[in-house]
Amino acid sequence: MLTNEELPSITSTIKDSSAHPLLRQATIMLLCTLMVSLKMNPILRRLLPLYIAAFFQGIPFWYAIEKLFMVDIGFTTASIGLMVAIMSVAMLAVETPSGILADRWSRKGVMIVGSVSLLLSGAIGALSHTVFIFIVSTVFWGIYSALYSGTYDSAMYDTVMEEHGSSKKFARYLGQLRAIEGAAFVLGALGGGVIASVFGMRDAFFLSLPLILLSIFFLFRFREPQLHKAGVAEPVFKHIRQTFAAVLRRPILLPMIVAIVGFSVLLDVIFELSQLWFMAVDAPLVLYGIFSAVVFSSWSIGGVLVPKLKSRMALGTVFATITIAIVGLIVMRNHWVILGAEFLLAVCLVALGILLANRLHDELPSRLRTGSSSVVSTLARLVLIPCSLLFTALASSYSIFSSTYLLLFIAVLAMCAFIFSQYKRQTIPV
Repeated sequence: MLTNEELPSITSTIKDSSAHPLLRQATIMLLCTLMVSLKMNPILRRLLPLYIAAFFQGIPFWYAIEKLFMVDIGFTTASIGLMVAIMSVAMLAVETPSGILADRWSRKGVMIVGSVSLLLSGAIGALSHTVFIFIVSTVFWGIYSALYSGTYDSAMYDTVMEEHGSSKKFARYLGQLRAIEGAAFVLGALGGGVIASVFGMRDAFFLSLPLILLSIFFLFRFREPQLHKAGVAEPVFKHIRQTFAAVLRRPILLPMIVAIVGFSVLLDVIFELSQLWFMAVDAPLVLYGIFSAVVFSSWSIGGVLVPKLKSRMALGTVFATITIAIVGLIVMRNHWVILGAEFLLAVCLVALGILLANRLHDELPSRLRTGSSSVVSTLARLVLIPCSLLFTALASSYSIFSSTYLLLFIAVLAMCAFIFSQYKRQTIPV
């Protein structure tokens, strides 16, 4: 675990590194802010390595120009949809087994393997000149995402439980993590746009690799909670059955799962395919870094918004914003208006995702928490595969604007499920 004495030396090392000056200053500011907080908050000191690792995992510069790079090496709108589907299949194959492995072995170990997968994804992407090779790189990214999803949340939840004895502050710390991820996404997007314009799109991949290596270092520094290991001595197949049963055999969770899956699919489409709307209106290349930075900043804003979602009026406002934003993506043809709609939609989806993650973890035992969360993520991937194929097929046959009606349908279904889950929580004793 990092200590107050180690942080100044780490800050000095980053200051003397050869990284981009903007990145060095942003990282030093992040560490200095956390150094002040560490003296007042022991749990933040313990979570600091996770926060910094997530920051470096979220900064890859190629995210901002990925779709443009794909088109440059031969992708079409339909083959982009196929890529998303193949990547989702890779996630399906890894997600639930990795969650069960994290519960039985080590969540920190699984997160480190995830960072190695992200490193391989960036390296292969940098060297790819064909559609097939780039799809291989996205398969490794899918593995990283599967290992990431649910594992960070569960590790943080159990850390909060060990330190505080309750989960009341979990949403606060998860919101902080999302804010840090959002800051990393913004810096990465701005840096990626500059790198692509000044040097080239391929350099955005190469320059991301040292930062991903730093995330592995900080994950090694994380002191993993042991709460989840208290009750996993039973045979592995029994553990697997219990993991699926914890999610699928509890009536109170079913509408919540439908809402989580629906909102997750919408968020994945926005983050994976947001550039397609800008390409459809011929937005200038120089603006893509700004576009990505604004969309990615929704992680930070959404994390801050979560504590405000305590009333029916607040939730109603969020639902109305989601509906208006999707309608805006259907009817608007100005790239700045499209950017605003994507930003508002993503902010609302991130906030709802954190809120629902907190409620889901409250309903799950620690020894099954990561595996059960991975089951829910797997269900989201199962839905995302046909949705992404249908969405891009409609975009190819008609337009990206016409295909957005599919997102409106998913949003309405997810919002109805969320409302019903609220009713179930109030009427079914836990």
